[in-house]
Amino acid sequence: MAKASRPATRSCCRPTLAVPEPEPDLSMTSRDTAVERGPGAITYRRLEILSATAHRELRLAPQSDYRFAAATAQVPLVAEEITEAAKHFPIVFTRDGDDIQPVALMSLSENTNVFVGRDGRWQARYVPAWLRRYPFAFARQAGVQADTSATTDDAERLVVMIDRGAPHFSAGAGQPLFVAAGPKADDGLTRGPAMDQALDYLERYRRASVSVAGLVSGLGKAQVLVERSLDVFTKTEHANRIGGLQIVDRERLMALSDIQLGQ
Repeated sequence: MAKASRPATRSCCRPTLAVPEPEPDLSMTSRDTAVERGPGAITYRRLEILSATAHRELRLAPQSDYRFAAATAQVPLVAEEITEAAKHFPIVFTRDGDDIQPVALMSLSENTNVFVGRDGRWQARYVPAWLRRYPFAFARQAGVQADTSATTDDAERLVVMIDRGAPHFSAGAGQPLFVAAGPKADDGLTRGPAMDQALDYLERYRRASVSVAGLVSGLGKAQVLVERSLDVFTKTEHANRIGGLQIVDRERLMALSDIQLGQ
């Protein structure tokens, strides 16, 4: 059982494409296990920069394996999916300086996701957009010449990453990531339909992540968010306290003027 307590005296739906998403730490080698920073940390088995040269034979097949998120206790949300996500998960906010992020709680314990079964299947009726990006992700890496076949047209030239160790990828089953540019093409490859679909989703998600930043910054400026802690109890003891969470204070929200609400 969990209940909210006041802090001690300081002691979507499919998104049409929210704070920029945490980016993988790219200082590691491709064979290292990588974990994203911040809410929604995902474990990558083998993080690599997508390249037509290195991954020309790779194919993508849909999977129902969510073990990559088995240790993800909080999942970031974008604005378009909050209403739907709230039907399935507790929704709170986390704050890092001026950055506020709506998140869905996957567990009342750290490094645990109760919605991932032992077989890796998702146990809820809704999968947050953040998790649906996998096994792809955007990232920036200084000093790397991006493969133009694996980047977007974004001015920042975001690099596309893949988890090469994900079960979604193989050299046999599924749709090819890259296809011949023409019937007589030798080494000329272009993005296949599977790659185009993945990049489209990443870009739509990135844009949605920008829009949610504006939404939640308004809540912060209106001072309707208040800090709370979740105290988790078993039948016999106080098992855990989750701090650093913020929720919307109903009284403060109702006290806002029509002009403030319109903003």
